[in-house]
Amino acid sequence: MAEGPDPVVADLEQEVTCGICHDRYQEPKLLPCCHYYCKQCILTLSSRYRPNQPFPCPDCREPTLLPDNNPDRLTTAFFINRMKALHSRMEKAHGKLETTCEMCSGGKATAFCRQCVNFICEKCVEPHQRMKVFATHIVSTLDELKQGGVKELTFENPPPPKCEDHEEPKKIFCFDCNKLICRDCIVIEHAGHNYEFVKKAAPATRKKLTEHLSPLKNLLPDLSTAVNQVKGTKQKIQAQKELTKRQVNAKFQELHDILNRCKVRVLRESFALADSKMEKLTVQEKGLDLSLGTAQSLIDFVDRTLENASDEELITMQEQVVSRIDAEVLKRGKEAANPDPVEKDDFGVEVFVCEDLKKLCENNVRVYDGKVDPAKCTVEGDGARTAEIDKPNNFSILVECNTQLKHPTIQVALKSLVEESSQQLQAVPVRGGVYSVEYTPRVRGRHHLLISEDDQPIPGSPFSVFVKIPPTKLDKPVRVMRGINIPEYMAFNSSEELIVTDFEGDVLVFDKKGKQIRSISKSKHGFGGISGVAVDKEDNIYVSDWSKHCVYKFNKRGDLLKRFGTIGSGPKELNSPRGIAVAGDQVFVCDQSNHRVQVLTTELEPVKQIGSYGTGNEHFNGPEDVAVDNEQMMYVTDCYNHRVQVLTMDGRFIRSIGKKGNGQGELSSPCGVCVTGFVYVFEDGNKRVSVFTKDGQFVTSFGNAHITNLYRVAGVAVDSDGFVYVCSYGSVVIF
Repeated sequence: MAEGPDPVVADLEQEVTCGICHDRYQEPKLLPCCHYYCKQCILTLSSRYRPNQPFPCPDCREPTLLPDNNPDRLTTAFFINRMKALHSRMEKAHGKLETTCEMCSGGKATAFCRQCVNFICEKCVEPHQRMKVFATHIVSTLDELKQGGVKELTFENPPPPKCEDHEEPKKIFCFDCNKLICRDCIVIEHAGHNYEFVKKAAPATRKKLTEHLSPLKNLLPDLSTAVNQVKGTKQKIQAQKELTKRQVNAKFQELHDILNRCKVRVLRESFALADSKMEKLTVQEKGLDLSLGTAQSLIDFVDRTLENASDEELITMQEQVVSRIDAEVLKRGKEAANPDPVEKDDFGVEVFVCEDLKKLCENNVRVYDGKVDPAKCTVEGDGARTAEIDKPNNFSILVECNTQLKHPTIQVALKSLVEESSQQLQAVPVRGGVYSVEYTPRVRGRHHLLISEDDQPIPGSPFSVFVKIPPTKLDKPVRVMRGINIPEYMAFNSSEELIVTDFEGDVLVFDKKGKQIRSISKSKHGFGGISGVAVDKEDNIYVSDWSKHCVYKFNKRGDLLKRFGTIGSGPKELNSPRGIAVAGDQVFVCDQSNHRVQVLTTELEPVKQIGSYGTGNEHFNGPEDVAVDNEQMMYVTDCYNHRVQVLTMDGRFIRSIGKKGNGQGELSSPCGVCVTGFVYVFEDGNKRVSVFTKDGQFVTSFGNAHITNLYRVAGVAVDSDGFVYVCSYGSVVIF
């Protein structure tokens, strides 16, 4: 009977075979993830990707960046070369390779000397047995090698490498430089460094690696359990899928054509559910398999390293290995902590237990008692949430009833919250249990949609509907608030109160109807010429003083909380501050004469400054106003560069809106900006409001001087009903 392959040789064969080229390793190199491949294989793999682009490790898919595109910069997998030599000797010991004496002229080898690390012939065995110089050598026959395996062929640790500069053995490790050095190096290049003899440092290194490896080993049972649970759940779902298929086919065979469409639907849904579950579990299984394989691979690597590496080799690579182990414990620990499958085998087809199903399907009717339950009425369609003024909008009402027995009495009304008006709407039946409602709102802003059946409101009623107005229809003002001397900028608080800065007077607060309800007094706080205003989420009010070069913070009642800034160009100084915006916990101030945006905390502590004087991107010439949208983009009116710059919150340029001129999409001295769904830009030079999309496309312009008396455009604000407030000389004009 022929002998099977020796398992020790087979294991070594696998260890010395590259996973990429499937040949013996040539110049093996170690990746940061502790997997290793031939140097040329790594170079070939990395060449498939762009320069400086990471490539995935073939084993664990960990992104790897080749230093300077040079695999020589990677750590050499030193022990692989030794294992190759060991494998070669094992093959010789097992007769797979012709074995000749390595000590004499080449007779056939019959034994192996562990101290000489050589195969020897019978002639060389004799002196090993009788000469004193070989008295301590251990000689084993080839048969003994086959039985003893790798331990009989294990190499002694190689001598320390020699220093390239001093020709002395490198017996010392410099912890500061993370490299092996010799005695002379201590005096010259490494004087004063933290170093230790390798022999003394190696035990601590081995202990450290062993301790770091322990948590990763502890994760293996949980990861294995998680993989087995996922596989088990997949098998159950697969069995349930097959059972469902048999049940569906058997039951629907009885119903023939009447239930054929239902059969297809049920199969599709149940299969889709099972496939969806299995797809999620497959993703989880692959991830867990990869985690398990990666953890096991790293453990095997460290175990082999601890067993085979010399002290010098071990201490050289300790930092890389420890870092990798810590990363794996952190990364895989989260997966092991939640080993349960992401899906369960908890689905079926409930329709099969319904004995009345055949009767219901054959009659093709639904049985009702003739009474409409408002609680079972639902609404579908965008028209029940948003609408556009002067444009048909629609939605559907779904009523659960038998329309042959009773026609529901559905009442629908659209009530404006902006003004005292409402519209009665008609619900038109379109098919059994479905009614369509179409309406054309005449008033913009917030509305309530009231839907009831037999005077009982359906679930969700009243529905909130916001009626939008396109900017192209903002051609005439709807109201003018007068009696304000020089309104500069505006903001709304959470109560929809309008806060206006009067440049030569007070900070004024108005209700929704335009009635002044309180103020922050100039005489009390000594304002010089207040300008920008903004409100935070706590309704604190931030006001810039253009003349006194500072920013004030007040609470909602108007009590002064803090003041920031004096004239100057330093981090804690301002020069003619104008518009203000608040986003999160940061305050953005247009520092006009310093040509920058000053960023503060809400406690008015400086954070950073964005921009400087100039005409290029991220440079300003007299920035006047700033706004931040719900996507955390900052819009700055770059007044004398006649544009609006769109920046990230940290000041990175995204795009520019507008250029100098008076045509469509052109700007002249923009000094105010407000961002909702559109970007409203207020131009002092053209005495108008220009509207753009967020990506800078021109939409429309409105409000020129002969219509709206906009002699000096400054700030702008938009309320919750979509009305646009524009500061004009002596008034606030509402569009």
